[in-house]
Amino acid sequence: MEFLGFDHIDLRVPSLAAVELFYRRLLPQLGLSRLGYANVTHGGDTWDEGTAEAHNAVEFYEEGVTGRPARFLGVIEEHDAQPARGRIAFAVDGGSLDEWERKLPELGALAVYRNDNDAYPAIFFSDPAGTRLELCARRPRP
Repeated sequence: MEFLGFDHIDLRVPSLAAVELFYRRLLPQLGLSRLGYANVTHGGDTWDEGTAEAHNAVEFYEEGVTGRPARFLGVIEEHDAQPARGRIAFAVDGGSLDEWERKLPELGALAVYRNDNDAYPAIFFSDPAGTRLELCARRPRP
Protein backbone atom coordinates (compact mmCIF):
# COMPACT_ATOMS: atom_id res chain seq x y z
CA MET A 1 0.00 0.00 0.00
CA GLU A 2 1.45 3.37 -1.02
CA PHE A 3 1.47 6.26 1.46
CA LEU A 4 0.78 9.54 -0.32
CA GLY A 5 1.28 11.90 2.63
CA PHE A 6 -1.33 13.82 4.54
CA ASP A 7 -4.55 14.90 2.85
CA HIS A 8 -5.47 17.86 5.05
CA ILE A 9 -5.23 19.29 8.52
CA ASP A 10 -8.26 20.85 10.25
CA LEU A 11 -7.03 23.28 12.85
CA ARG A 12 -9.64 24.57 15.32
CA VAL A 13 -9.12 28.03 16.87
CA PRO A 14 -11.30 30.08 19.25
CA SER A 15 -11.07 33.17 17.02
CA LEU A 16 -10.40 33.08 13.30
CA ALA A 17 -9.84 36.85 13.33
CA ALA A 18 -6.93 36.38 15.76
CA VAL A 19 -5.00 33.99 13.49
CA GLU A 20 -6.16 34.44 9.89
CA LEU A 21 -3.65 37.18 9.02
CA PHE A 22 -0.81 35.13 10.52
CA TYR A 23 -1.65 32.10 8.37
CA ARG A 24 -2.18 34.30 5.30
CA ARG A 25 1.41 35.49 5.78
CA LEU A 26 2.98 32.13 6.69
CA LEU A 27 1.36 29.37 4.66
CA PRO A 28 1.88 30.76 1.13
CA GLN A 29 5.62 30.77 1.86
CA LEU A 30 5.32 27.05 2.66
CA GLY A 31 3.55 26.19 -0.61
CA LEU A 32 -0.06 26.46 0.57
CA SER A 33 -1.03 29.57 -1.36
CA ARG A 34 -4.46 28.99 -2.93
CA LEU A 35 -7.24 30.22 -0.63
CA GLY A 36 -10.72 28.85 -0.09
CA TYR A 37 -13.41 30.07 2.29
CA ALA A 38 -16.13 28.12 4.07
CA ASN A 39 -18.83 28.31 6.67
CA VAL A 40 -18.58 25.28 8.93
CA THR A 41 -21.06 24.09 11.54
CA HIS A 42 -19.79 23.43 15.05
CA GLY A 43 -18.01 20.11 14.99
CA GLY A 44 -17.25 20.40 11.28
CA ASP A 45 -20.23 18.32 10.17
CA THR A 46 -21.38 20.66 7.39
CA TRP A 47 -19.26 22.78 5.05
CA ASP A 48 -20.77 25.45 2.82
CA GLU A 49 -18.79 27.65 0.49
CA GLY A 50 -18.01 31.03 2.01
CA THR A 51 -16.61 34.28 0.67
CA ALA A 52 -13.70 36.50 1.66
CA GLU A 53 -16.25 38.74 3.38
CA ALA A 54 -18.36 36.06 5.13
CA HIS A 55 -16.69 32.90 6.44
CA ASN A 56 -15.74 31.14 9.65
CA ALA A 57 -13.07 28.93 8.05
CA VAL A 58 -10.23 29.54 5.63
CA GLU A 59 -8.44 26.81 3.68
CA PHE A 60 -4.90 27.08 2.33
CA TYR A 61 -4.31 24.69 -0.59
CA GLU A 62 -1.11 23.34 -2.10
CA GLU A 63 -0.42 25.00 -5.47
CA GLY A 64 0.59 23.34 -8.71
CA VAL A 65 -0.72 19.87 -7.91
CA THR A 66 -1.65 17.54 -10.76
CA GLY A 67 -2.85 13.97 -10.66
CA ARG A 68 -4.23 14.08 -7.11
CA PRO A 69 -6.27 16.45 -4.91
CA ALA A 70 -4.25 19.28 -3.41
CA ARG A 71 -3.36 18.96 0.26
CA PHE A 72 -4.65 21.74 2.48
CA LEU A 73 -4.71 23.18 5.95
CA GLY A 74 -8.08 24.45 7.13
CA VAL A 75 -8.37 26.93 9.99
CA ILE A 76 -11.83 26.75 11.54
CA GLU A 77 -13.34 28.98 14.19
CA GLU A 78 -14.88 27.15 17.16
CA HIS A 79 -15.34 29.45 20.14
CA ASP A 80 -14.64 26.70 22.71
CA ALA A 81 -11.52 25.39 20.93
CA GLN A 82 -8.30 24.98 22.89
CA PRO A 83 -4.81 25.10 21.36
CA ALA A 84 -3.76 21.76 19.92
CA ARG A 85 -1.64 19.74 22.34
CA GLY A 86 0.48 18.34 19.53
CA ARG A 87 2.63 20.22 17.07
CA ILE A 88 2.22 20.75 13.34
CA ALA A 89 5.58 20.51 11.56
CA PHE A 90 6.49 21.76 8.10
CA ALA A 91 9.68 20.73 6.29
CA VAL A 92 11.94 23.50 5.04
CA ASP A 93 15.40 23.70 3.52
CA GLY A 94 18.06 23.74 6.23
CA GLY A 95 19.81 26.68 4.60
CA SER A 96 16.75 28.87 5.18
CA LEU A 97 16.52 28.42 8.96
CA ASP A 98 18.43 31.65 9.64
CA GLU A 99 16.04 33.55 7.39
CA TRP A 100 12.98 31.93 8.99
CA GLU A 101 14.26 32.70 12.48
CA ARG A 102 14.35 36.41 11.59
CA LYS A 103 11.09 36.37 9.63
CA LEU A 104 8.74 34.47 11.97
CA PRO A 105 8.33 37.24 14.59
CA GLU A 106 7.55 39.70 11.76
CA LEU A 107 4.77 37.35 10.59
CA GLY A 108 3.24 37.32 14.07
CA ALA A 109 4.69 34.07 15.44
CA LEU A 110 5.04 33.82 19.21
CA ALA A 111 7.61 32.05 21.41
CA VAL A 112 10.11 31.52 18.58
CA TYR A 113 13.10 29.39 19.51
CA ARG A 114 15.62 27.35 17.60
CA ASN A 115 17.08 23.89 18.11
CA ASP A 116 20.23 23.10 16.14
CA ASN A 117 20.39 19.38 16.90
CA ASP A 118 22.65 17.78 14.27
CA ALA A 119 20.05 15.48 12.71
CA TYR A 120 17.01 17.61 13.50
CA PRO A 121 17.57 21.37 13.22
CA ALA A 122 14.25 23.14 13.72
CA ILE A 123 12.51 26.33 14.73
CA PHE A 124 9.64 25.98 17.19
CA PHE A 125 6.95 28.66 17.55
CA SER A 126 3.26 29.27 18.20
CA ASP A 127 0.51 30.98 16.26
CA PRO A 128 -1.36 33.86 17.95
CA ALA A 129 -3.94 31.37 19.37
CA GLY A 130 -1.28 29.15 20.98
CA THR A 131 -1.14 26.33 18.41
CA ARG A 132 2.38 24.93 18.43
CA LEU A 133 4.15 24.80 15.06
CA GLU A 134 7.56 23.84 13.79
CA LEU A 135 9.75 24.35 10.76
CA CYS A 136 12.18 21.44 10.57
CA ALA A 137 15.11 20.74 8.31
CA ARG A 138 15.90 17.10 8.94
CA ARG A 139 19.27 15.87 7.81
CA PRO A 140 19.81 12.32 6.58
CA ARG A 141 21.41 10.10 9.20
CA PRO A 142 24.66 8.43 8.14
